[in-house]
Amino acid sequence: MITDITVIGAGPVGLSAAFWAGMREASCRIIDSLPELGGQLTALYPEKWIYDVPGHPRILARDLVEQLRVQAVEQFDVPVHLGVTAGRLSYEDDVVVLHTDQGELRSRSVIVAGGHGSFEPRTLADIDLSPWEGRGVNYLVGDKSALRGRRVLVVGGGDSALDWVLNLLDTAAAVELVHRRERFRAHELTLGKVLSAAELGEVTMHVPFQIREVYGNGSVEGVRLSHSADPRVEVEVGVDAILLALGFKTALGPLAKWGFELRKGAIVVDPLMQTSLDRVWACGDVCAAPGKLKLIATGFAEAAMAVAQAVQMIRPGEPLQPGFSTNTGVPGVVAGQP
Repeated sequence: MITDITVIGAGPVGLSAAFWAGMREASCRIIDSLPELGGQLTALYPEKWIYDVPGHPRILARDLVEQLRVQAVEQFDVPVHLGVTAGRLSYEDDVVVLHTDQGELRSRSVIVAGGHGSFEPRTLADIDLSPWEGRGVNYLVGDKSALRGRRVLVVGGGDSALDWVLNLLDTAAAVELVHRRERFRAHELTLGKVLSAAELGEVTMHVPFQIREVYGNGSVEGVRLSHSADPRVEVEVGVDAILLALGFKTALGPLAKWGFELRKGAIVVDPLMQTSLDRVWACGDVCAAPGKLKLIATGFAEAAMAVAQAVQMIRPGEPLQPGFSTNTGVPGVVAGQP
């Protein structure tokens, strides 16, 4: 089947693109190499609060994904192909062919909304924790209830680490934080909340310290920490779980070989979200442009622009500006009604 648009990426921006395709009555499918909808929101921090999505003072990442799923996939019956990787791209007349690891997909246009591309968690440079993976050492936690009642050591000094510290206060039996530097990279507001929790005795902070040894009988039972400036100063901490929140290494993966103009590992787009490849647009964190802001909110707007351009290319007589939903409603639903 040839669709109007194939969206690569099932994260928030990809789901938004599918919604806008539905609003323009363009047929659409979504593909993603990950096994679940939501991209990094689902894979990396489903329990994390998001504060900068308009209309939501705060919303859990997983809840935002679910609302986007209902708004786009469910409302417009969008086919979703998960666990599918697009290896290369070719053209057949006016059709773009995606050659995936599960066969060929044809569409009249492609919108790349793949976030940062593929990613893998960063590990500690000076100690190999791989023998403890699955035995108490975690890089990803899909549901914080998995850490309920456990003594958790969070490792890191960025937003992800400090967010996890706060998220686990009502779940873990004890929360400790270790960071190798005295300075933190996290947002000042988040850091202030963690410091306040530490003053109240709700969090134990080890700064600047590093993990030197993990020990246990079959699973993690404790760690030995040493001071970053003076390794002779050591602390032993009893823990059941270690959560390494050190960030992730990202890469475009197969997309890097498609022939896009790239800048610092991102796909260059023009002001209309067009890439250097014919019939291919990009939006969200995967693209680069002057003044680019890597925010979900701006990604939503970029998705709307990309879809508008793709639809006008497919149907040249179609107006670029869609009708306002307050007047038109949703296609297939009584006009103006929810």
